Amino acid sequence: MNAEELEARYRQQSHRSRELFERGRYYTAGAAKGAYYYPPYPLTMDRGEGCYLWDVDGHRYIDCGNHHTAQILGHADPAVAAAVQAQLQKGVALGAATGIESEIARAMCRRVDSLERIRFVNSGTEATLHAIRLARGFSQKGKIAKFEGGYHGNHDAVEVSVAPPLDQAGPADAPYAVPTAGGISPSAASEALILPFDDEEAVDKLVAAHADELACVIFDPKCGVLETRPDFARAVREITRRHDVLLIFDEIVAFRSAWGGLQAVYGIDPDLTCFGKVVGGGFPVGAFGGRADIMDLFDNSQGPTGFFQSGTFSAHPVAMAAGLATLEQMTAKNLDRLNGLGTRLKEGLDALFAEQSIPARTVCTGSVFSLYFSEGPVASYRALAATDKAPLQPLFFSLLEQGYFLGQPGLGMCSLSLAMDESHIDGLVAAVHKGLAA
Repeated sequence: MNAEELEARYRQQSHRSRELFERGRYYTAGAAKGAYYYPPYPLTMDRGEGCYLWDVDGHRYIDCGNHHTAQILGHADPAVAAAVQAQLQKGVALGAATGIESEIARAMCRRVDSLERIRFVNSGTEATLHAIRLARGFSQKGKIAKFEGGYHGNHDAVEVSVAPPLDQAGPADAPYAVPTAGGISPSAASEALILPFDDEEAVDKLVAAHADELACVIFDPKCGVLETRPDFARAVREITRRHDVLLIFDEIVAFRSAWGGLQAVYGIDPDLTCFGKVVGGGFPVGAFGGRADIMDLFDNSQGPTGFFQSGTFSAHPVAMAAGLATLEQMTAKNLDRLNGLGTRLKEGLDALFAEQSIPARTVCTGSVFSLYFSEGPVASYRALAATDKAPLQPLFFSLLEQGYFLGQPGLGMCSLSLAMDESHIDGLVAAVHKGLAA
């Protein structure tokens, strides 16, 4: 079955989704948000429970997207629902601290060794925005460094070289800064130093050359989902420390990898860390924290510091209650089980690809995974950009027909949930086999 036939079948089976998309796009300028759209139009979901989703046309799917990795427990988790309901009975938001924000702050600091202080905001974007602003103020330097292909939210400082066209990206060992989105500040690109992923020698050279003007290096050690060498991640920490540049770890997705996050797995102690996704239990959330001497610049209880962070919905009590209920279930035992499902998936898919002589790879960080059609390793943005994209959308539609929802046709940044078991993983491997055979 070719791509056109699969798309035609998709259209036949999703009339209601198409109607709702066409009705809404006039008012929302396309899909309600950019990540929801894929051609010819996205599915509209009606409800979720456990590891399942139901769309408005009545089809059920095993959810392997889990709301951009945020739903680590699956959908409608009873403990999260009970915590949210208990908080709602006290009030949605009271215009003052309620105590729940202190509980989850203490829980986070106990989990992550590098966290001495933490602040909560409304999104991962806000977390990286405030962490970078704090790094600039603390260091009294204005430039930042980020890795080519790294996504850290949608504010001007970091929306540079997220997915640059290769003909504009410059040398592999000294990438150009390429604005990603229309309308960002004209100075954003000039204030960002772009580092190559998986090349510690080049990173050392670039950071050394710009250390006097660098406030920080912001680093997502999986950079989407790439085949990251732990030694490379540790080298980034050593390089930044040697050149006296602050390191901001982006754990917005990777925090689900272990009790103390991916930094615990790699044995890295960043100066600041950004969080999001699972920390809100499905509600809008972001957080950032780290060294006390940096974070205490926000402590205006000791008098004016010249620094300030707030927001009407920051540390919202409902999100804090949902997040705390989620963290309580993210035990080391549960995370080991979940990561074991990720390993089972990778081993099953890799065996399938080898058996069928298919040039494809499964890249898995704990319970987050991506599928790439590539002959060689996918360890940098440029390797990712060179992968074969043609099979992705047909495979996505084939998996939908078989009852598996992987978020988007790109089949990147997919994730598993604690509501799954081995049967769901083995079923997904079988579905990929059937899809590729078709």
